[in-house]
Amino acid sequence: MKKYSSYILFLLITFFVVIISLNGVGPLDNLQRSMNDFLSSFTATENISSEVVMVTIDGAALDEYGSWPWNQDKIADLLAATAQGEPKVIALDFIINENNYQDSAGYTDILAGQLSWIDNLVMPYDIALTSYRDNRTNNPKHLFKNSIDIDSPLGIMDEHSSLIVRKVFLPSTKILETKPRLGFDYTMPDNDRIVRHHSTVMNFEGYYYPSLALAATSLYLNKPMEQVKVTEGQKITIDGKHSFPINKKSEIYISFPQSNHFKKYSAFKILNETIEISSLKNKLVLVTVDDPRVNQYFKTAVQPQASKSFIRASIMQNILNNNILDSKTDNAMMNLLLLFVIGGLCAFVMPQVTSLYRFVILVGGLILLANLNYFLFSSFLILPDTIYIALELILFMIAAPFVDSELLTGEAKKSSPLKSKMPKAPKAKVEKSQLTEPPIPVREIQNSPSDAENQKTSVLADISATDHQSLSLGETSMNNTEEKTSAISSEPEIIGGDSFSDSDQQEIEKFGNINLNDSQDSQEIPLQPTDLKKLGRYEILGTLGKGAMGHVYKGVDPAINRPVALKTIRLDFVNDIDEMEELKERLFREAQAAGKLSHPNIVTIYDVGSEDQLQYIAMEYLEGKTLEDLIKKTAKLNFKIISKIITQICDALEYAHEKGIVHRDIKPANIMITTDYDVKLLDYGIARVDSNSMTKTGIAMGTPNYISPEQLKGQSVDSRADLFSLGVVIYELLLGRRPFKGENITSLIYSVMNHEPDKPSNVNPQIPLLFDHIVGRALQKDPDERYQKASELKNDLADFVDSFSSR
Repeated sequence: MKKYSSYILFLLITFFVVIISLNGVGPLDNLQRSMNDFLSSFTATENISSEVVMVTIDGAALDEYGSWPWNQDKIADLLAATAQGEPKVIALDFIINENNYQDSAGYTDILAGQLSWIDNLVMPYDIALTSYRDNRTNNPKHLFKNSIDIDSPLGIMDEHSSLIVRKVFLPSTKILETKPRLGFDYTMPDNDRIVRHHSTVMNFEGYYYPSLALAATSLYLNKPMEQVKVTEGQKITIDGKHSFPINKKSEIYISFPQSNHFKKYSAFKILNETIEISSLKNKLVLVTVDDPRVNQYFKTAVQPQASKSFIRASIMQNILNNNILDSKTDNAMMNLLLLFVIGGLCAFVMPQVTSLYRFVILVGGLILLANLNYFLFSSFLILPDTIYIALELILFMIAAPFVDSELLTGEAKKSSPLKSKMPKAPKAKVEKSQLTEPPIPVREIQNSPSDAENQKTSVLADISATDHQSLSLGETSMNNTEEKTSAISSEPEIIGGDSFSDSDQQEIEKFGNINLNDSQDSQEIPLQPTDLKKLGRYEILGTLGKGAMGHVYKGVDPAINRPVALKTIRLDFVNDIDEMEELKERLFREAQAAGKLSHPNIVTIYDVGSEDQLQYIAMEYLEGKTLEDLIKKTAKLNFKIISKIITQICDALEYAHEKGIVHRDIKPANIMITTDYDVKLLDYGIARVDSNSMTKTGIAMGTPNYISPEQLKGQSVDSRADLFSLGVVIYELLLGRRPFKGENITSLIYSVMNHEPDKPSNVNPQIPLLFDHIVGRALQKDPDERYQKASELKNDLADFVDSFSSR
């Protein structure tokens, strides 16, 4: 067995890499994406196809003809003027929805009249996605003639091979009667918020329809839609000749140019006939709005900020020039075969050569792999998935020095002291030199502390006025406890029916990043609530509540006699002046960012300021109760009201997420329910400051009940963490109890990260099964398996909500 131990080592490493490649490892998959992004950026070209040009409704056009959106008669003038240049295709980059005002004013008739003689127009339409495919089939009028064929005997693909659409939002019937070509409008970044892929096909009521880019390029190639055919997971073919690769979701991997050098023509000059309109002849013209106040921007693998119109023009250029990147991430069997081949070769070659040659061979293999990636990308536009092959070679490099070690060869046992105690065989002779030879020294390997022990999870700070979830820190060794404990709730929270015991203190410290040995030299005297008559220019009328980090007061702005809620945050626990100033500045920036959120379901922030050691935020004064109050009072809410509450929360989250702001502390205490069950989300931007700064000073508030697993692990957080928290809120709203329980904070955190809660309908059979689906998907441990956007959750609930409206 010793003879083959080195071979077995390399084969075990091979099987290990194969297993993790089959299951996938998030950091390695992210590294593969980063490598692909680097190749895309490194090889991006400045060359722009002359076939695709833009007609831009820019600042000059908006100044001359009014702000966007224009009336449809003005859009009709622009399209008619553009069509005079005889372009091959005119593709709109903005959606013209049905509008009663435009119809009644006659503008829709004017637009339809102009479109009646423009036979090369492609119009986009909006879609609403769903998570599962309906079995019904229907061919909607005006849309069905834009459907495409599927290259399969049954004419249908796997459920996850395209976008699944629940509803489409087409232009008005008058416009559709002019028979424009239609393509759906959908741009979605990957999980890391970078746009790499474009969905070319959607499924709606049993038929498949193209994206705007695919519809426009097929028209540019003079091919009707019935000649566009999709081969599932392989390619899209136009007229059997022009084809390009797609992945198993019918997406293309976009190849972006280095910069936005597409030829642009100002709509102002076209409408005023001050440019040579013949320059548009035989072009694919993308009519778009080019104004920072209107445009939507995304991050790509090449540009940190790219407009939606630039992304769409790049996709059209990719399809026309057939320079689409072919990502090989779906070719799992080929990757497994390569892993086994490389592992087998190394297992039989490495033990036969010296350590130096092993190192040279393996380093050479890594260099060859890197050059192969570059060659395939630059010459054949192929993005191979080689990260696990690189991992295998690196692990072989680590294991190579042990091939000749005593651990594998067993030579160390010959000099073992235990050997002399074994019975000796007859006639066996033991030389004196063997008995006196000192044993071969073996270096002692010290195990470093576990990463899990060193990693600390910061529990979000909660400064809500109605927060009753502060964790008691018990007795401390500080002398000045009266100064320190005024910001800490004295009541321990009950989790799963049991309070925290003193023995749980060490566990709380581990997960809460708590330092109980705070400095005792602070000479600041905290400002007492009874001393406050004013905060800044605001007069205080009374106290609304007491939170863990300060008080909430009812006040009034005397300048305009407007009632406000004043939320205070104490800073007297910070001893370092620089740290205090940094904390003030951070709080100001976060409150300023949150103050830019203007949405009917998000509380409005008016002002931020400071008074001595108190930082305060002036915000909208609301009458109502928090969702936590309603749940604690076991209020019986029917499913119509519950759906209305969830829908409003989704609207608020979707709006904030589109602005790049993640709440990070969604829970019932931060959801205010006003009259008519209108929803207001509280504490936007504030909890983020507390969680980053306040836990450093030894103050831990909140519980992990609503925190996503990635937050508890200390990983990066995006909008999907809010959707996990929303799932917990929905569960508690349905059943009056939280989905995760624990007798102490350790078991609670373990439950959040590992346990699957009971389905709501199993606990209460009266709960519709739809909520099982919604809660189950929202509470997925892996963010990639959750809802990716709040609108997706809202869409799953939409039909249920519509059923109430129809009664």
